[in-house]
Amino acid sequence: MAGGIDIIAALGSREPNGRFLMGNHRIFESDDLDQTRDHIARTYCPHHLSISNRSERLSAWLNHKRLSQVGVGTMTYGAEVAISGVEDQDFLLLMLPFRGAADIGLGKQSVQCSPGKAAVASTVELDRMRWSQDCSQFVVQISVPAIERHLMLMTGRATREPIRFAPEMELVADRASWWSYVSLLLDELSGTDGGQRARASIAQLEALLIVKLLEAQPSNYLEELQPQSCRIAPQHVRRVERFIADNVDRSITLEELVEVSGVSARALFDGFRRFRGQSPMAYLRSIRFDRVRKDLQRAEPGETVTSIACRWGFYQFGRFAGQYRQIYGELPSETLRMNG
Repeated sequence: MAGGIDIIAALGSREPNGRFLMGNHRIFESDDLDQTRDHIARTYCPHHLSISNRSERLSAWLNHKRLSQVGVGTMTYGAEVAISGVEDQDFLLLMLPFRGAADIGLGKQSVQCSPGKAAVASTVELDRMRWSQDCSQFVVQISVPAIERHLMLMTGRATREPIRFAPEMELVADRASWWSYVSLLLDELSGTDGGQRARASIAQLEALLIVKLLEAQPSNYLEELQPQSCRIAPQHVRRVERFIADNVDRSITLEELVEVSGVSARALFDGFRRFRGQSPMAYLRSIRFDRVRKDLQRAEPGETVTSIACRWGFYQFGRFAGQYRQIYGELPSETLRMNG
């Protein structure tokens, strides 16, 4: 559980209730029940909303950004509320409180969400929710067709039945690391200027979120996504590595890597796990860090950490510096100073 608490701290450390996290993507704030319901319905899905305690008054807000495959946001109602009659919108919702608690109803079962435990709910099954008065949550929505498209790439075959995820996600091990990618995406959205490199970085994080979810969260396809016993020829991995090395300064999609590899996505993932100990997209990110380090070590007079980081697609400099130190044992500014 300690890993989960660390992720919560990283995600929500900016302010006590997360109000200003993604504040540049504010959708609304209101104390009116009908207005709140209408805004949430347009952002997520139509539903019924009621205040459980009539003596309480809403103090609701929503910060949210819809991307091509993923939507991410933070929100609260500011009162204990009950939600029912949720309409299916063909996406998956991952809900993680960073304050308070929520009861997420999925037919005959329910998930008790709290910091350290998220709900993973398809809108097909989601039928009711109850949020505590102090509940503030991170909410990630992922298009089901996008999940199925990545699933087909990773398994090399069409889906035989709809994917069903386990409804609870404890923030431990790989599932804690999944929320660390959410944290990276939130940082990109909080500070991005909308430039081409920023859009490419966001697109890559979207793909990573989906791939990591499929790899880490139990589902009816998890066994098929595990490494296979057949040996993958190293040249397939090397072919993708060469492509990444030649194109690391531009946006690279998972679909491109599969096409370049000449094998199925499943074989590509198995090869990278076996020979490189990580997924192809994680390998791409590690190469970008390596390029940053080399440029810092041979920087020309006047070059800065910021300019070099931006060159390789890193725009959230505080988080970048922390990750750089984890990898290399020193801050990027220290690498640059040693060069001087």
